[in-house]
Amino acid sequence: MKNLTAFMALAAVMALLTACGNSGETSVDSDTTEQTKEETVFSYETQVTESASEISVTSEVISEMSETTLSEEQTSVSEAAENEPQIRVEWADETVLTADHDEYDIFELSEEQAKVAFTSDTPVNGFVILELTLTDCSDEGVMTFIAYPAASPDITPEKPLVIGFTFMGDIPGYGFQYEDADGNIRRFAMEISGEDGSLLIREASGEYYDFVLE
Repeated sequence: MKNLTAFMALAAVMALLTACGNSGETSVDSDTTEQTKEETVFSYETQVTESASEISVTSEVISEMSETTLSEEQTSVSEAAENEPQIRVEWADETVLTADHDEYDIFELSEEQAKVAFTSDTPVNGFVILELTLTDCSDEGVMTFIAYPAASPDITPEKPLVIGFTFMGDIPGYGFQYEDADGNIRRFAMEISGEDGSLLIREASGEYYDFVLE
């Protein structure tokens, strides 16, 4: 009887120890799970922060590139506007000829003569009509002309000045010059477009035409 009682007591102690052991393991597993969750959340937050930083840096780079491109475009537009000729040149059609305009006769009238209208929105200094004579043409296609002053009529702002010219062939025979706001002399040759017959002007810059004034 004593042996039975001792055996039952021992079994109870063993059962109690087993239960405690299982409880400890569950607690450790629970702690490990919580730690894993915390590490996962921390890792996700880190990735989100890094992604946000990358997006911010990319946005700054794109913004800087856009500002640089815009600045370059504005500079280009500004320079183009400054280089625009002060004088506009076009064929004097019926609309021009029936409106208020000044007419200046320089050359002898002929059936081939075509009337050209010169217009400017601002006063023009040193305006001179030029007769051009081709003297040389380089291998690069740059034509050199002797320019003879033919007349110096006035251009009234916003009022066309009409002059008759006789254009012969593709080589420019006439041009004009004026003094810009900085005191520089700007010279232009007049030519007829081979595509649509419109009147074109090209500045003597050494790229296409070069003028020698006599």
